[in-house]
Amino acid sequence: MTMLYPARQIFAYAILSTFLVFVLFYGFADSLSKMDLMGSRKSWGMFDTLEIQKAKICRNLTILSTANLFDTDDPSKRVLIVGDVHGMMTSLEKLLKRVKYSPLQDVLLHVGDIVSKGSLNGSLAVLQFMASNNIAGVRGNHDQLVIEWKNWYKWVSTCPGGKEWLDRLQAQWEKAQASDPDVELETWLRKQKKASTRKDKFWWKLIPNSWIILDDHYSIAKDMTDLHFQYLLDLPLRLYIPSAHTFIVHAGLLPSDPRYPVDDKARQPLARMPILTRQSADNHSSINETLSEDGNVNSTSIVSNKTIEALRNLQETGILTQIPQNTDPWVVLNMRSVLGNGKISKKPSGGMPWSTMWKQHMESCNGYKRELSARQDTDDVDDVADDPTPNDADSLGIKKYNLLCYPSTTVYGHAAGRRLDMKRWSFGLDSGCIYGRKLSALVIKGQSKSSRDISSIQDGIKLRIDEDSNEPENSDDDDEDEDDDEVDQPGNVTVSKNKNKNTWLPFGDSHRAKVITVRCHA
Repeated sequence: MTMLYPARQIFAYAILSTFLVFVLFYGFADSLSKMDLMGSRKSWGMFDTLEIQKAKICRNLTILSTANLFDTDDPSKRVLIVGDVHGMMTSLEKLLKRVKYSPLQDVLLHVGDIVSKGSLNGSLAVLQFMASNNIAGVRGNHDQLVIEWKNWYKWVSTCPGGKEWLDRLQAQWEKAQASDPDVELETWLRKQKKASTRKDKFWWKLIPNSWIILDDHYSIAKDMTDLHFQYLLDLPLRLYIPSAHTFIVHAGLLPSDPRYPVDDKARQPLARMPILTRQSADNHSSINETLSEDGNVNSTSIVSNKTIEALRNLQETGILTQIPQNTDPWVVLNMRSVLGNGKISKKPSGGMPWSTMWKQHMESCNGYKRELSARQDTDDVDDVADDPTPNDADSLGIKKYNLLCYPSTTVYGHAAGRRLDMKRWSFGLDSGCIYGRKLSALVIKGQSKSSRDISSIQDGIKLRIDEDSNEPENSDDDDEDEDDDEVDQPGNVTVSKNKNKNTWLPFGDSHRAKVITVRCHA
């Protein structure tokens, strides 16, 4: 019997390890099945919901066929996208008051990282607001950590003696803080683990490497309600709004696979014009309608706007499903830069910002009409495609290509060190509220009848931000110790206080946007 005991112990640990891995990665697996194409909801007030159709497509992509989210007919309707909140509930309330948010007329979205770094009560308050009002958004990397801790906490709490050990450890930590307010958590944890009894060492071994028990992610996970947890769990990693040709992600999205040439038609969705078929129509009700009305669109005798829209939606779906990095949860939650060897980095330096790569590709899109027209004169489709080789460079020396695509827009957060990172086809909204800087919202409306109040976004020009005029203007914010030692990077535009309240930026094909900020007090 003494010889069998080690084998049984090893077997028991193997079972626990397998179950732990399943529990910890449940959040990621669940999110992959909820990678939604964004539409309207009943809770969005004036945005009426039409038919919602779920279709099977590669990598569990759910397509929603809905009303036009960006309705340009009613000037009172707006879409508000809020940057990283990080539990700063007071600042969020201030921002919503500043933009005069109306739940009946406005669609409110967020770019993730709504919790952590701020106070525990603040994070719980933000969760309560988001969950109770069913606010749509995407999951951030800090939200993901809370999900993983919640799954771990629920699992350990169900083990005999697990909840008692967790409560005892919590009480010991609170006692240590009371006796020494300057005590450092990680140092204290190392001492506790080293001095733990043989029985308690069993529990310590269940904590994954690099996880810090009792930190803010753990505390939020422990104290949040089941409603809060389900809300975080239901947040997708990516939102796609087909009618506006817009993606919303937390960290970023790639326009091509950087490991291969941009003109690789087999691997790069933007290097080739998509083909409309009945099979593709089965996954897109709008495309099916286009085929019914336009007939064989690939014969190109008809180049209607509806055909172009259907092709664009197919190609944008390709960006989400055919570029491997965009299906990797770690990438869309953590990416900041693309290294020279094509690898993805969460560091803000040492490579090209992914948004610069996005800019390069979007400004290289030349549409489909030339390709469609050429198909009328030849039976060999592959021989007449535009040559997507480097054509010229912009003012910064960034290569441009001749790509068979139309531009699409990405809205994101995560990169606080780059502050507001506004480009023509991408909008970075993490303006460092948690570090005492600002909380920002992108306010999107239909196009103005007059173009005089629309300012173009060009590298090197000054972008005017509609800032809280009641706050003193102060540009000497200190750099903070942000994620991964991120430091402030020079952005593509200079931010200044807006003295012209009518200044708007172009958004997508036919919309306009304005950035509104409020100052935060960490």
